[in-house]
Amino acid sequence: MRLNRGTLVLLVASVVVILAVLLLNNQPASAPGPTPEATAEGAGPIFPDLPQDAVVKVEASNSDGTQKTVLTKDEGGAWTVAEATNASDLATDQTKAASVVQTLATLASTDRFALGDQQPADFGLDAPTHIFVLTDKDSKTYTLKVGSKSPTTPRYYTFVNDDTATVYVVQQTTIDDLVNQTLTLPPYVASPTPTVTPTATLNPFSEQELATQTAQAVETFMAQLTATAESTVEATGEATAEVTATPAP
Repeated sequence: MRLNRGTLVLLVASVVVILAVLLLNNQPASAPGPTPEATAEGAGPIFPDLPQDAVVKVEASNSDGTQKTVLTKDEGGAWTVAEATNASDLATDQTKAASVVQTLATLASTDRFALGDQQPADFGLDAPTHIFVLTDKDSKTYTLKVGSKSPTTPRYYTFVNDDTATVYVVQQTTIDDLVNQTLTLPPYVASPTPTVTPTATLNPFSEQELATQTAQAVETFMAQLTATAESTVEATGEATAEVTATPAP
């Protein structure tokens, strides 16, 4: 049987489709691609060259200077609250002080970007709300200036050291905790729980008055007891006399 041209074209197309399907089914499955990094490209330590144990001084202050706290470390490694607006007579809590230093020395940004044509005021960095300054044993300083909070994410905009061309984005909770642990509640040991002293009940009477009242009460009681006894004896005697005087039937 002779096939026309249209039938031949349809037959050839069908064969091509079948071959293509067979080739695709025989291909090995491709491996999934790498997972994109969750952090931004600009994320990383803010003070990468600062060892934590090299810090000997920490200063924290707010924008108008009404609050300030200074921590210093002596040669033995002990921290002291050398200055504090919210000062206390309590000793410095070494664990809390070390925690503040560790947080600042290892602080990391979640992102960073060039300021470009924008102004520091666009990010609240023309007048930082808080400033933290760390000083190492070689008297080199490391500065963090905190600006405005991001309007879309829980982050703060910051400047680092003298770099006013790069904005570093830092977690809000980290900055809030640092402000609380340095300015609001400096790292002092916890206040001891006050002991409640029992209050003695005052005796409204003196010892002499109490003795007199006691003697009077005893005397009154004995008099009543004597009177009762006499009445009982008297009544018993009268009853006996009556019984004796009555002749037997």
